[in-house]
Amino acid sequence: MVGAAARELCARLGYEFQNGQLLQEALTHKSCPFDDEGNPLPSNERLEFLGDAVLGLVTSELLMERFPDLDEGGLSKIRASLVNEAGLNRMARSIGLGEFLVLGKGEDLTGGRDKPSLLSDALEAVFAAIYLDSCHTEGVNAIGRVIRQLLEPNLPQSADAFVSRDFKSELQERTQQLLNKPATYVLLEETGPDHQKEFVMSVCLDDLELGRGTGPSKKLAGQAAARQALELLKNYPDSFPANKS
Repeated sequence: MVGAAARELCARLGYEFQNGQLLQEALTHKSCPFDDEGNPLPSNERLEFLGDAVLGLVTSELLMERFPDLDEGGLSKIRASLVNEAGLNRMARSIGLGEFLVLGKGEDLTGGRDKPSLLSDALEAVFAAIYLDSCHTEGVNAIGRVIRQLLEPNLPQSADAFVSRDFKSELQERTQQLLNKPATYVLLEETGPDHQKEFVMSVCLDDLELGRGTGPSKKLAGQAAARQALELLKNYPDSFPANKS
């Protein structure tokens, strides 16, 4: 790809290529093995492989900066939601990447420029091309800027939707650590009509109640009880006021 089309895509990416062949390769689908003169064209598959790793690195760094209190599991969930095929497809469409793809006639006629799989693969290949084009002069700074710019509109304002702590499992680990025995859950109350039930659960160690919780299901009520119990156990980092047996 040369001339006005290349300049337009570079403007949308916010990056000017030094080696135009890298950009050409990144945009070339395997359905187009030869150019108009019959010369072989390398497809973007190898660049896609590298681009996946580059995207993962930059995204991970960005999320660690944006959500400093989030653990590995939460960070992984957000990253997966951003860099899966749907996320890449959104980013590719935001810069109109489909119009710049180099496709074989058959692929072009069957709507290849609009296929999420082709767009996501090509975008990863473009990321790799930018990285290779700039790594000797800017390191990851250039590709970092490009990816961050495309990711920014899709970043969640809050990480709450991606964090689902399993309080019951955490409590199980804590009680095993303190007393070498599991906590038990007891249904204390069930009220309301079938379509609007409310459950009250307690969590105990032997005869000692550690917490109590309510919820629209036994599972959620148990999680609420376990969460309260964990708050209680924060006061006992090395011992516990029950008899150890």
